[in-house]
Amino acid sequence: MNKNILFFPSYSEHKQVYESLLKLRELGYTVYSLCDKILEHPVDVFEKQLICDITKTKETIEFLKQQNLHFDAIFTNSVELVTPLIALLAKIYGFVGNDPKTAFYCRSKYHMRKKFLENNIPSPKFKLCKNYEDIEKAIQEIKVPCVLKPVGWHSSFGTFMIRDSEDLKKLESNYKTSIEFLLKEIKEICAYEKEDLDLIGMNDEVNMATDYLVEEFMDGQEISVDAMTQNGKTTILGIAQQVRMSPPYFVQLAEKIPYVCDTEKSEKIKELIENTIAAMGIKNSATHTEIIFTEEGPKIVEIACRSGADNIHDAIYNVTGYSTLYENAMIALGVERHYEVETKCHTAMQYILPEKAGILSKFEIPKEVSENPDVLEIKIITKEGSKVAPPPQNFDYIGYVLVKGKTPEEAEQNLQNALNKISIQID
Repeated sequence: MNKNILFFPSYSEHKQVYESLLKLRELGYTVYSLCDKILEHPVDVFEKQLICDITKTKETIEFLKQQNLHFDAIFTNSVELVTPLIALLAKIYGFVGNDPKTAFYCRSKYHMRKKFLENNIPSPKFKLCKNYEDIEKAIQEIKVPCVLKPVGWHSSFGTFMIRDSEDLKKLESNYKTSIEFLLKEIKEICAYEKEDLDLIGMNDEVNMATDYLVEEFMDGQEISVDAMTQNGKTTILGIAQQVRMSPPYFVQLAEKIPYVCDTEKSEKIKELIENTIAAMGIKNSATHTEIIFTEEGPKIVEIACRSGADNIHDAIYNVTGYSTLYENAMIALGVERHYEVETKCHTAMQYILPEKAGILSKFEIPKEVSENPDVLEIKIITKEGSKVAPPPQNFDYIGYVLVKGKTPEEAEQNLQNALNKISIQID
């Protein structure tokens, strides 16, 4: 076969991700990785780890050209910042992918909102803000309650709500604290230079970290939908029920897959997802979409042209048997896909978050938890000795626990049993 494929890994991938990469190797593909640093992988899957600053679009393209390699597919599982770059590389190397502008629309919440508006996709009212004065004016127009969120970030980092006059008093302080946090973590976001935007074909600049949207607050149950689109045809692989932090912040706390609902609601979700993907111009890729069921009906929070992060890959794999990473690779390779999605189990996940600011001094996981076959994954993100804090001072995750069960109730019980036995101490 002699085909080369390039994978953009996150700093820490999951067991099933590596199993899917090994499956690609077994099929005869030569697998390379590209990241901004050497990573320690638990299996020998990559022909070579390529290293460059992937936040620099033009420099990354030039770096890959110098490798004297032809790539037949380039993909990621859930690394948000590289999706426009992957779309550009699809054009350069001639493999299947989205249009670069489409990928950028999914990266910039401002451009995303404009596409929703143009195509009558139900979503919140919004205003783009370049500075604090713009935010004050936008709040007067959108009205309280409203939500402030950075244009280009993820995981609700830097996002907060204005509920009443008391929140308005803290507005400037919360805004400045959030901006300081986002700028400190700017490498995570890919702050596009003008030359990068020119390559993508964008002529209206946005600052992905410091430009904010003020949006109307949407109250209701939130779900996320992971789907695969090939040649414009979409198949939903997983729907997750999300649990988020109480306002004014929106950090995710927990998740259950699959989302249990009646046939009528399921059909409405399917129709809205298909319409949203078509409106964005997504033709060939994974998508991760968030929806809130408001009193006015379901509205789109946002969409990304990549799979969901953290536990979602492994949860969908256990629930359905499908690897979103493997499917995304097959789509990029132009291999025709057919799906028969059935529920094999139920999963429940909960993030472990700091309840106060301090030093994470202890994190202990007993064997009866780590060796339990119903515990699918225990992900530790923060090392002992690290400073941690809840919003607005910081948006830290310590880790998460993912479990399975035969029913939603059994999965939830297994999750609570595991969490109760894990010891955490913050001094």
